[in-house]
Order: sequence, then C-alpha cells, then structure tokens
Amino acid sequence: MRPLSYIELKLCQAQAKIFEASVIKTNYSSPIFIRRFIYSSIARSFDDKVYLYRSDTMEEIFNIIDEEFGKSHYGEIKYSPDQMFWIGYIYRCICIKYNLSSKSVYKLFNAKEIIKYYNIYHTFDIVYAAERMMDSIGYDNSSIQEKAYKVAKRLLYTEKLKALIGQKVKVFIDRPIGYDHDGIIYPLNYGYIKEIKALDGKYQDAYILGIDKPIKTFEGKVLAIINRKNDIEDKLVVCGQDVNYSKEEIKKAVNFQEKYFKSKILLADHRIE
Repeated sequence: MRPLSYIELKLCQAQAKIFEASVIKTNYSSPIFIRRFIYSSIARSFDDKVYLYRSDTMEEIFNIIDEEFGKSHYGEIKYSPDQMFWIGYIYRCICIKYNLSSKSVYKLFNAKEIIKYYNIYHTFDIVYAAERMMDSIGYDNSSIQEKAYKVAKRLLYTEKLKALIGQKVKVFIDRPIGYDHDGIIYPLNYGYIKEIKALDGKYQDAYILGIDKPIKTFEGKVLAIINRKNDIEDKLVVCGQDVNYSKEEIKKAVNFQEKYFKSKILLADHRIE
C-alpha cells in the first residue's frame, strides 16, 4: 500500500493533535471522547477532506463537540497524550487508505479495543500498522484475484514453515531476556532466522525456549509454529535438540506476547492444537 500523500498526512496529523489535546481539554473519559468525536460534525469534515480548509481553533473544536453532545464529567479512564495522538492518527489513516467513514472504522475498532492495538502497533510505520490491523480482523476489500493470490501466498508460507519443523536452525537474537519493548518485558530470548522470510518481508521470527539468560545467537531445532489467525506472520518455537515441550508449556512461555493475538500451536506432527 502506497505511503500517505502530503494532504493525507496533514489530515492524519490534524486529527491526531485533536485526540492528543482531548486528554487536557475534556472532563470525561478518553473512550467517551473518541465516541463523541467519531459521531461529530468535525469527524465528518475529516471524512469529506475539507477539515484543512476550516479555521477553527482547538478551543472552538471542543466547544463544537460539547454543543453537539452536551457537557459531561462521565468516566475516569484517560489514555496518555501519546496514546491518544496515535489513536487519532491510525483512525484517520484507516479511513483514508480503505475509503471508509469514521463511523465505519469505529465499528471495526471501538474506543475500548483500539488501545489494545496501540500496545502492539504504535512503533510500526502507520500505513503498515493500518494494514496489519485490518488483516487482524480479516478485512479485505481487494478483488477476487488479489484475494486468491493472498490465500495462495499464505498457504505457501505455511508449508515452508512446516518443512522447518524438526530442522536445525540458527537464531539471531534481537530481543534478549529482559528486553523492554514499550512496556512488554521479554521473559525469553526472541530473534529471527535467515532461512526464510515472513510475509512482511523481514526474516522469520522465533521464540527460544529453555535458555534462562540473555544470549546473542542460538542453534537448536524448530519445535513448533505459532499459527496466528489475526496476523500475517507466524512465529517459530525453537529449543535444544534433545528437549521437548508440551503445548501447554509453549502457550505459557509465549503468552506475554501471544495474548494479543488469536493463535494456535502447530506441533511436529503438523497437528494444530
């Protein structure tokens, strides 16, 4: 998907700044602000791509929203300014890239759910994050031919991963034990192998089990595949040659990150559990 144009960037940034300012400018919760904004005349001006021609100050924008929905002090949940900036940005990016209205995108990712996606995707390129989020819910507005190509590409990718089960690989660690990825602390070593590239074009990621200290590289066997249903990339599980782990042990070990995804474990005999 092509990058955002100059005007599209300006629209995303403008909406992001309004969301960011809402943390201080409103007396009600962030989820309530998000819902109010989405159903406001301000959001419609963004949908129509005429917002940049308006001359409203930030104060006037919040006054307009209060006039439309009434003043409120309801709710206590406040997201941080950084979280709200990203949420405003990603909402508008999805609207633009998928030609959807604010209300349509909100129905896909409501105010209480969108914060979960911030935890996963806020460090990603914004257009790529939008694509991953839409993939995660199975949204696809491409042609039949494009859909068929994507399905075939995913199946081929899965078959390549299956062929690695039981094979010896070398993992290069870029997130060792204790690594802090925006608040997610890694309890195990995590890296990538160079034998195959994932569907995002980067080297295939892998969890390492059985090592209790940070390391830089690891050679072991591919024990299983974490088959993600709401992401385009699966994960490998690698351990020592003479070691095995049960499905329950694997699930517990990788839950710190996989809890954000719908995933199943593909074992050595190609069973999915």
